[in-house]
Amino acid sequence: MRVLLAAPPSPARLHNLVPLAWALRTAGHDVKIAGRASFVDEILSTGCVAVDLGTEDTESVALAEFAELWRPDVVVSSPGAPVAGGVRLLGPLDSSGTGTFDTVPPSLRDASDVRPVRHVPYFGPVVVPEWLRRKARRGRVLLSLTDATLAGPVFDAVGGLAAEVVWATDSAPAGVSMPPNVRLVDTAPPAALLPTCTALIHDGDATLALAAATHGVPQLSLVETPIGARIAAVGAGLVGSAEQAGELASLSAAAIALRDEIAALPAPRELVGALTR
Repeated sequence: MRVLLAAPPSPARLHNLVPLAWALRTAGHDVKIAGRASFVDEILSTGCVAVDLGTEDTESVALAEFAELWRPDVVVSSPGAPVAGGVRLLGPLDSSGTGTFDTVPPSLRDASDVRPVRHVPYFGPVVVPEWLRRKARRGRVLLSLTDATLAGPVFDAVGGLAAEVVWATDSAPAGVSMPPNVRLVDTAPPAALLPTCTALIHDGDATLALAAATHGVPQLSLVETPIGARIAAVGAGLVGSAEQAGELASLSAAAIALRDEIAALPAPRELVGALTR
C-alpha cells in the first residue's frame, strides 16, 4: 500500500505523525511525507522519505500533482497541511473533529466521533547526555521554560522541594537567585528525561504536556492551554502559578491513571490495519 502523509511546517504536528509513519513502514508499506521546501530537512530527520512541495504559494498544487502521479492508496494529514479529504490525525495542538483519528485520549476530549490512537511521544533525534546515564539520588523535576522571566518565581517555589530540578538553558537569568537543587544543563531531551521524572513544570508546551501524561508524570503549567486545562480537570496536573509546585506530589495517582488510559489505547500499528482495510 502507498501512503502519503501531509505535514504542515510544524515540528510538533510532524512528530505526531511519525509513529504512524514508522508503523506503516515496518508493516511493509511505501510511505512518503510531503511538506514545504523549508521543512524538508525536518522531515528527513525522522528517517522518512520527503516530498518537496516548494513554497507556501505552491504547496497545494504540488501536493495534488504528486498525488496524481504517485497515486497513493490513502492520504493521512495533520491539521494545517494543504490537503482536503483523506484521513486526519489529530494531536495535542488540535481541537477535536469528525471522521478522524486522535492521539489525545478520550478523557481529554469532548468528541466521541473520533477513533483514539495511543500517543507515542517523539521529539526528533536526541542524544542521551552523560549526566542522564547516572541514576538520580532523589526525585527529579523537569523544568521547561521558553519565557526566562518566569524563572525567578519558579526558583522561589522549587527551592524547598526534595528533588533535583533540571532546566536546559544557556545561562541563568541575570539577577535571579538560584537554589542549590536547581541544575542547569546544556540539553534535557524530554524523550530520555521524562521517564526519570516525578514532576514537570512548563509554560504551556502542549506536546510536552501530553508526553508527560503518557509517562504518568504530574505537571504544572504556568500558562493555560486547552490540553493543560483538561489534564488539570482529570486531576493529573495543575494550571496556575509556580507556588503550586509543592502540590504536584499529591497528583501522582491521577497521573498514573491517565498514563494507564493512554497505554490501553490501540497502538499505531493497529491503525495500520484500519487504514489497510
